[in-house]
Amino acid sequence: MNNSGIDVTIWKQLRKKWIQLDASGKSLKVDFKLITTDAEKDKTLAIDVVQTINDEVYIETVQQNAGEAYSILGIDGLSRKELVQMYKKMLHELYRRVEQEDVDLVVEMTPHSPTSGETKGYLQQPGTGLKTSVMLNYQHYYVLSAIREKMIELAGDGWSQAKAVYHASDVKFYFDYQKS
Repeated sequence: MNNSGIDVTIWKQLRKKWIQLDASGKSLKVDFKLITTDAEKDKTLAIDVVQTINDEVYIETVQQNAGEAYSILGIDGLSRKELVQMYKKMLHELYRRVEQEDVDLVVEMTPHSPTSGETKGYLQQPGTGLKTSVMLNYQHYYVLSAIREKMIELAGDGWSQAKAVYHASDVKFYFDYQKS
């Protein structure tokens, strides 16, 4: 993939991942969604790489510049509490659209570099391992990244993964800590 300004290392990591998945016999479908602004349609802020692996959807959002879309999304300068409230509304809307009751909506975000990270969303029956994949968009990556950054400011570096679990109009956040 040749896109000036987008970190080539991420594309190499994705290519390696796809080769390994193919070699292991997994089914793989990849789509690309360009994220632009209304003001500058020719400028790509980020690319959502939508990877469907054996019916599970993983989205790698690759930014051109870390945090560049924060102002466009209206999250630049928001407090942790404001970001959490915003994300709760996003999850409520997504939960309402999936039209299933008595399930947890789980969204996980794992950063891979300062300019990229993978999100995956799924519905899970509480107390079971049954999961159904849910399609997310780049906004989930950006808001969870911003919340993760606020956690790093509060507790120091090393938060390696953010996870949000939405159930009965309540959201619980979990952060994995990885020592450097």
